[in-house]
Amino acid sequence: MRRIAVLTMVLCLMSASLAHARTYRIAVVSWAGFSPCHVADAKGFWRSEGVDIKLVTTSAPMHLTMLKDRLVDLTFDMIGTVVGLLQNGTPVAIIAETGWSHGGDKIIVKKDADLSKLKDLPIGVYYDQPSVTFFLDQYLSRVGIDLSQARVVEMEPSTLADNFIADRLGIIVNFDPDALRAERQGNGKVVATSAAYEGSIPEGMIALNDVLESIPHDDQIKILRGWIKAAEWIQSPANWEEYQKILNERTFQNDAPYSESDLKAMVGAVRIHDRATLRERNRTGGGLHAYLKNLKSFLKRHDMLTKDFGIQAVFDNTAILEALGVEDAPEATDVPTASD
Repeated sequence: MRRIAVLTMVLCLMSASLAHARTYRIAVVSWAGFSPCHVADAKGFWRSEGVDIKLVTTSAPMHLTMLKDRLVDLTFDMIGTVVGLLQNGTPVAIIAETGWSHGGDKIIVKKDADLSKLKDLPIGVYYDQPSVTFFLDQYLSRVGIDLSQARVVEMEPSTLADNFIADRLGIIVNFDPDALRAERQGNGKVVATSAAYEGSIPEGMIALNDVLESIPHDDQIKILRGWIKAAEWIQSPANWEEYQKILNERTFQNDAPYSESDLKAMVGAVRIHDRATLRERNRTGGGLHAYLKNLKSFLKRHDMLTKDFGIQAVFDNTAILEALGVEDAPEATDVPTASD
């Protein structure tokens, strides 16, 4: 009888624990740079950390709509997009920089295009956000065109590729795999990639401010630890065969299976940060801080800074540093202020 009572008590405690457990929904775009999410899910890295995660693999910008509508708790995007959302009044925060585009974002023109006439053509972009226009501005400046002279048109990535292939656009900014499709099927020529401007398109985990505040700090750390484990797993050549399967079945689940060479090209066009780079980019006064300052200068230069922001208000690095086991103790001169 006593055993039954003890068993009943254990079952009740387990039921109470499960009842209060929270499932975190994360929206993920089909992009190699975000594939550690699918690895963490497939390999049970989040389960081993004690957090329950449901991934929603979707398209850009649907993931941002889901974030704004609170259909998901977290998502991944380019850090510059966070700044763009802030400019539009969306209270969003950066949790961690996790990697950056390194060739996957491409500026594509027709092979027979006259580059001197680019300023007369509409430029199709998958986001009319600082994340993309900052990258585009660096290329246009190189060929003697001011961004203010350009007519930027935003389209969903697959629609952007379709319009380029149909000759309705002569220059686009897009990312793989749709950039690959535009290049191959649309008589396209890549004139610049994000690899030429390293670190110009950093990416990371983001959330609405109030949603982030509702996630216990320990759970934020566990979610980031699961990502870190996945990023480390990806780095091992011994896991490549299994990683290919995860990419085709999960990351690019809505596409036909890609060849090994295409998958290598897409993975090679991103830089998923290792532990050392995560520490450097996310530390107080580190690489992400410098990027945000440069982005703010870009917006000011083009009269696009409609709402000023302080670095500390945009980025709370405590969870990622704790996930990495780092005690962040910057010099006083390194601490960003509201005017940064």
